Amino acid sequence: MDLNTLREFSAIVAEGSFAAAARKLGIPKSTMSKRIQDLEAALGVRLIERTTRRLSLTAEGALVLSRADRILDDAGEITRALAAPDGAVRGHLRLAVPVMFGQAFIGQIVAASRRLYPDLTLEVVLTDSQPDLIEEGFDAAIRVGQPADSPFVAQTFARSHRVTVAAPGLCMMPLDNPGALAGLPVLLFGIGLVQTWHFTQGRTERSVRLAGGLAMTSYFALRDAAIGGAGVAQLPLFLVEQDIAEGRLVPVLTGWDTPSAELSFVYPSPQALSARLRAFRDLLVQAFPDGTLHGGVLRAGG
Repeated sequence: MDLNTLREFSAIVAEGSFAAAARKLGIPKSTMSKRIQDLEAALGVRLIERTTRRLSLTAEGALVLSRADRILDDAGEITRALAAPDGAVRGHLRLAVPVMFGQAFIGQIVAASRRLYPDLTLEVVLTDSQPDLIEEGFDAAIRVGQPADSPFVAQTFARSHRVTVAAPGLCMMPLDNPGALAGLPVLLFGIGLVQTWHFTQGRTERSVRLAGGLAMTSYFALRDAAIGGAGVAQLPLFLVEQDIAEGRLVPVLTGWDTPSAELSFVYPSPQALSARLRAFRDLLVQAFPDGTLHGGVLRAGG
């Protein structure tokens, strides 16, 4: 597959017509049209629907365009790297990031990226789904946990610890037994009003099945509800660290820990680790020097 043909295909879509793309690239329209026909024949699919009024991409054409843009971007990076051996980071990254992590940290991380790498452009999509990196055109993603049976490369860069907390007036003294939570109102994260919370104390594990009258899919909302005295909640430590320090929330269990969650930086393959992707990955690792979200130098809420 010829790079020039991919470049011409991309230009046709961007300019909206063969004629405009031909003028922009300075090549005969007939040459460009023949190359696109040859590309369609080689792939065995129709890429562009042609009418007298306009051009429109087929579903196959949209897929080829997303791959073509990435290939052209990578080819441009190779050219720039060879022409400028100063190690400058340039190009574009499209990243998928969990909503909560994005709301708490990604703004400060991309601000640092902009300061360090002014020629690097970023498109960050906040989503709690796990998009297919290849099919949906992402260079990388941040995911909670290690992807199971994934062909992608996953590098853990931090852990998120949780703590069981409540407003000071709800629980007058810390509990020493997770089972005592059953006598208190609880706030659940997720969908459904019944949930199992897990705890560890050394090698001892304890699970408690709890029924709550309130469940939400936002940790930020759960924190506000807990501060308001609505119940006991398990919340990310980085989110409530300041609330605990200032007395708005108190830990309700002594000597018991909750399982932590890994956060991983995921990208398609070792070969996909371009200079720009490596630079962003390294910046992400540096943002959390002790390997925890609550110990990061970029704090939630600034």
